[in-house]
Amino acid sequence: MKIKMKSLFSAILMSIIVPSITSISYADEEKLNVGDIAPPISLFKIESNKYFRSKELLGKKNLVVSFFATWCVPCEKEIPELTKLSKQFSDGFEFVLINTGKEKRAKVKEYISDKNITLQVIWDKYGKAFEKFDGSSLPLLVVINTDGKITYYKKGYIDGDENKLKEHLRTL
Repeated sequence: MKIKMKSLFSAILMSIIVPSITSISYADEEKLNVGDIAPPISLFKIESNKYFRSKELLGKKNLVVSFFATWCVPCEKEIPELTKLSKQFSDGFEFVLINTGKEKRAKVKEYISDKNITLQVIWDKYGKAFEKFDGSSLPLLVVINTDGKITYYKKGYIDGDENKLKEHLRTL
C-alpha cells in the first residue's frame, strides 16, 4: 500500500513539475510584456499564396511588425513613417505590416496600391495573430529581436512615435 501511495504521489508530482519545465511560455498566455518570447507568426502574404513565417528570421533579422486596418486613420499616418525607417534600417531588420481588419484580400490589395505601400503586407484574415499579441487597438507596433523576444510594444500612434521607435532600433 505504501509503495502504491508513493508511486501515485510521484506521478502527480511529475505531472505538475515536468510540463512547467519543458513548456515554452509565449507572451499571449497572459498579458504581453517586453522581454517575453513572441508568439510565432505564420500568415499568408497578401500578394501571393506564400507564407510569411517569423521563425525563419530567428537569428538573422530583427522584426518590426505593425498591425493595421484600411479604415484605421492612425495606421495611415504610421505606415509612411515605418517605410522611412525601413530604408534607414535595411540591414538586420525586416519591416512587416499585418492587416488585421478582417477585410477582404481585394480591399487590402487596393489599399496597398492606392497608398503606394512598399512594405511587405501579410494577412491576418481572422485576427488570430492580433489576438496572440494582446491586440486591442490599432495600430499595434511590436519589435521582435533576433532571439525571438519582444523588445518594443506600442498600441496606437501619435506624431513623434517614430522617433522613439528609431531610438529603440538603434539599440538592437
